[in-house]
Amino acid sequence: MQPGLQVSLELLEGAIGASLGDYSKNAAMLVLGSSGHARGALTDRALQAAAVAESPVAVIGPGQEGGRGVVVGVDGSQESTQAVAFAAAEADALGEELTVLYAFTGPNRWIKAGLPSSRFAAHVLEEEQVVLSETVAGLRQEYPDIVVHGVLETLLEPADALIQAGSNARLLVLGSRGRGSVGRLLLGSTAHAVLTRPPCATIITHLRKSEHKQ
Repeated sequence: MQPGLQVSLELLEGAIGASLGDYSKNAAMLVLGSSGHARGALTDRALQAAAVAESPVAVIGPGQEGGRGVVVGVDGSQESTQAVAFAAAEADALGEELTVLYAFTGPNRWIKAGLPSSRFAAHVLEEEQVVLSETVAGLRQEYPDIVVHGVLETLLEPADALIQAGSNARLLVLGSRGRGSVGRLLLGSTAHAVLTRPPCATIITHLRKSEHKQ
């Protein structure tokens, strides 16, 4: 199918996660298969690799062809900012539309619990809308030829919203950790949940380590 493509075979020894993590240091991207189920050998390997890899990790499940558009998750974190940049470049290269999805637990649940007032809820929504609007505006300026959609989701959990949005997409992109992840975690809960049931080809990006020059 790709006559000009050079293919090489390498045998890695050791634990799957550690071996692929080391190998990813010199790779542009790792591409792994997934069973598409929460429990399965392929899915476990994909999760291990996504947690420790230094390069982006693409996870491909069964029957994921035919989708259109690129979806990227954003939450204002440094990791998601990098994921957005990656997704925009991919959408530009593929000639696809880009959907920037900001999903967070909306204030309606707090209101029902009798915690904040409706004024506070409106303020929270306004602040989160600003994050999304600024992200979309920056992309439209940098990539004027890409159709960019901004979606703010407050009802579904982030992982569920991303899976739903990616069900008809060609590609789903998200950072390895989000704004709410504990610093010591290698793979955030949202990325973990999405990878257990990826709706389409899914790429997990990692925050690039800065190089200190002496």
